[in-house]
Amino acid sequence: MNRPRLLIAEDHVATQEALRELLTPDHEIVALVRDGQAAIDAVDRLHPDVVLLDISMPVLGGMAAARRLHQRLPELKLIFVTVHADPLYLEEAFRVGARGYVVKQAMDAELAPAIAAVLAGGTYRSPSVAVS
Repeated sequence: MNRPRLLIAEDHVATQEALRELLTPDHEIVALVRDGQAAIDAVDRLHPDVVLLDISMPVLGGMAAARRLHQRLPELKLIFVTVHADPLYLEEAFRVGARGYVVKQAMDAELAPAIAAVLAGGTYRSPSVAVS
């Protein structure tokens, strides 16, 4: 069975490495990029199954990158991995095309199930982010 191909867009190197270490056993990491524009460029070249995006990144933030990616490739699976536990960020993420939203504080436990849910056609929201 082929491992899902992931692109990670995260501007902090330590978090990139933590994500790589966490996900490599069951996923193929096709690229690590540090901004939203680099994520868009890498998607065009590498055709990942899932893109993991931080919200706060230089050059082009995650929300803007997700919006552009979703407009061009609506079938692309986008998951935000972020420190922002505010429901307003979660709602905006889904508005711009995300199918998953995981807070970094819970990524060890939640990221693999989030990826599996999104790849199966569903959605995932960190339970700690309450939406009114």
